[in-house]
Amino acid sequence: MTESNFPELSSGQKRVLILTSDAGFGHRRSAESVEKALLKLYGDQVQVEVVNPITDTDKALLMKNVEKNYNIGVKNTPGLYRLGYQLSDNRQVSDMMDGALTLALTSSLKEVIKSFKPQAILNTNEMFNSAVGSALDQLDMHMPYFTVVTDFADVHALWFSNEPDFYFLASDWVRVRALENEMKPEKLIVSGIPVDPIYEEPLNSKVRLRKKLRIEPNLPTFLIVGGERVKNVLETVEALEHLEHDFQVVAIAGGNDRLFLDLVKLKPKFPLHVHHFLSNMPDWLRAADVLITKAGGLILSEGLAAGLPILIIHYLPGQEEGNVRYVLSHQAAAMPANTGEAIATLDYWLKDDAKGLKITAQAAKLLGKPHAASQIAEALWKSINDPAKQATETTANSNTH
Repeated sequence: MTESNFPELSSGQKRVLILTSDAGFGHRRSAESVEKALLKLYGDQVQVEVVNPITDTDKALLMKNVEKNYNIGVKNTPGLYRLGYQLSDNRQVSDMMDGALTLALTSSLKEVIKSFKPQAILNTNEMFNSAVGSALDQLDMHMPYFTVVTDFADVHALWFSNEPDFYFLASDWVRVRALENEMKPEKLIVSGIPVDPIYEEPLNSKVRLRKKLRIEPNLPTFLIVGGERVKNVLETVEALEHLEHDFQVVAIAGGNDRLFLDLVKLKPKFPLHVHHFLSNMPDWLRAADVLITKAGGLILSEGLAAGLPILIIHYLPGQEEGNVRYVLSHQAAAMPANTGEAIATLDYWLKDDAKGLKITAQAAKLLGKPHAASQIAEALWKSINDPAKQATETTANSNTH
C-alpha cells in the first residue's frame, strides 16, 4: 500500500480513513455505512478509504491467522470461545491483550496512515484502538480519532482505551460498560450502531418495493438471514410448514454454500425465495415484515432501523448474549427455545389482523437508530473543519445521555 494507490486531493477536499476487520460482517458493514453517509452528505469534498490493516498490508502476518481462526473458532468451538471471552473480559487481562495487539499492529497501521494521509480516523474494531494511537505517536501526526462500538450490551473491555477522542456507542447499556472501564463521560456519545443511510429515507410503499424485488407484493414477508455462523436456518424454514397463515419467505444463505443448496431443494407450501448472497440488503429488510436471524449487532441494528420485529434463532457466545437481552428487554424481539416456539410466536404476531406484529414493530422502530451513520459522519466532518466547535458540540451531545 503506497500513496500512489490514492487519488490526489483536489482543492478543499478532505480524507477520512475508516478502519475495519472481516471477523464477521458487522465491522465492515458499519464502516461502509459511515462511508456512504460521508459521501452522501459531502460528495466530492471528501475522500473515504475503508481499510482492513490486517489483510490490506503485508505487515500483520500473525494477525491474518488470528482473524481467520476467529471465524473458525466461533463456529466450531463456541463453548471454548465463550470461556476465553469471559476470562479476558476484565481491565487487567485486556490491558495485556491491548499491549500485544499494539506491538502486532502498529507497523501495519503506520503504513496505512502514511499512505493515505487522512485528516481524521474512524475505527470500528476493538483490536485497533491503542495501536492507532501508537502509530500516530510514532509518526508524530495529530488528527481527530473516533471509535464506533458495534454491540449493544456485553462489550468486551478491550474496546475501551484512552487513545480515541470520542466513542460512538450502540446504547446506554454500552455507556455504562464504558464508564465501568474508566472512560471519561465527555468522550461517550450514544449514537446507535451505524447502518446504511437509506434507512433514514421514508418508505412510501412496501408493495411497490416488493414488486421491484419480484416477490409477492401483498403477502406478509419473513426475511431469514443466514451465514456461515448462523445455526437453525434450515430447521426454521422447514418448520414454517406448520404455520397456518398466508405468508412468503425470503431466505438468504449469506454465502453459506451448503445452506444455499439445502434451501433450494425445499418445496414448501408457501412461496420461498432463496438467495446465496445479496448486496442490496436494505431493500430486502425494508420490504419485509419480520426479520429471522442471529443476534449480531449489525443485523439487529438494520432490522430495528427498518422497524422490523425480530425472531432470534441463534446467537454467538460472549457479546451477542448481551444483544439478545437488549432487544428482548425492549420488547422488539423474541427468542424461541425451539422451532415449535418459533411457530407459536409467529402465529401470535400474525393473528387478529397482525395485532402482535404491529405492537412489536412499533417497539423495534422506537429502538432503531437509522440516523447513526449520518451523525457520526457529521461529527467527523466537523472535527476536520472546525475542531473547537466539534469538540464543544460533541461533548454537549454526550451529556444528554
